[in-house]
Amino acid sequence: MSTNYTTLSVTNQTKKSVEVYVTFAASNSANKCCPSPVGVSDFGFLTKVNKLMGKFELGAGKTQEFDSKGACFSGNICFYIEPQCPVPGADFNHGKEGTSIAEFTLNPNTPCAEAFDISCVNGVNSFIAMEVDKGGGWNYGPNKTPITKIYNKGLQENSGNPGVFPVNCTDCIQLVGDKPCPILPLGPAQTERICNIQRSGRGGTLKVILIASVPC
Repeated sequence: MSTNYTTLSVTNQTKKSVEVYVTFAASNSANKCCPSPVGVSDFGFLTKVNKLMGKFELGAGKTQEFDSKGACFSGNICFYIEPQCPVPGADFNHGKEGTSIAEFTLNPNTPCAEAFDISCVNGVNSFIAMEVDKGGGWNYGPNKTPITKIYNKGLQENSGNPGVFPVNCTDCIQLVGDKPCPILPLGPAQTERICNIQRSGRGGTLKVILIASVPC
């Protein structure tokens, strides 16, 4: 079903079920782009973790749709565990090298842009792809290069990879302030501001895809 607003879907392409954590932006009247975003209570299939976070189990090969009915939907998605820095004694998926997350803002107030990216600032525990419809107007970087799919690579392999914040690079091209995850390396950072995918349009579906144990 086509709509004049943007929906989101989450797909598990692995051979095992996975726990999915969804963190929502808080309401903030000072945020003119997204003052009253949807939250945990707007999606009945979520189990509440806290005020801003819900979770659900996603079976192997399954897809879960999120339809905000046109309301602003801003937040992030993390697979296997809650977003966090390295977890002592954990395996890779459960935080040995921190966590990778899919970030997005959909259906903000006009004229604010929609945006998405994959953040490896806190590390990498999964390989995620994010995909949008062709011809949707999505682009990145100083040259507004068109793009329809992004994906993260390993912990220190994301420099030059559009739509991805490298490890500990809070400002895309650099670290600002203290390292979020002190025991992880810094970057290498992006050489240009290519970390965000944006557009002025609306409609279609942003797909968040958990792929196999190696990058696509």
